[in-house]
Amino acid sequence: MLTTGLISWWYIDGYKLFASRIWTKLGDTADFFSIGSLLRTLFAPYRQISANASGNSIDAKFMAFLDRLVSRLVGGVARLGIILFGIIVIILQLILSIASLVIWPLLPVIPIICIILSIMGVTIWIK
Repeated sequence: MLTTGLISWWYIDGYKLFASRIWTKLGDTADFFSIGSLLRTLFAPYRQISANASGNSIDAKFMAFLDRLVSRLVGGVARLGIILFGIIVIILQLILSIASLVIWPLLPVIPIICIILSIMGVTIWIK
């Protein structure tokens, strides 16, 4: 009875719980990087810094324009770097999550396979 309960938990309830935790971690990672929000504000000024023209001369207006342009470019480059890093992290986490979901059902069987292989005389030589 105990063995049957453990097996049913491992392959049904435990597996569902494990998968839901993985899904939650993926969601937390996506929320941490907030790629959608970064894409919407890709060329917003960096750190919300914007320059205003301090005078009516063309030079002052041109300098304010250049300041805003540089601030937006810096903001775009910084956000693009965070977006790319976030995508890489999410893809790696997704690959590892899929691998762990595949390995989960095999974990209880691995010791039995190792015992059978050792009885058969299979050895692994590491050079």
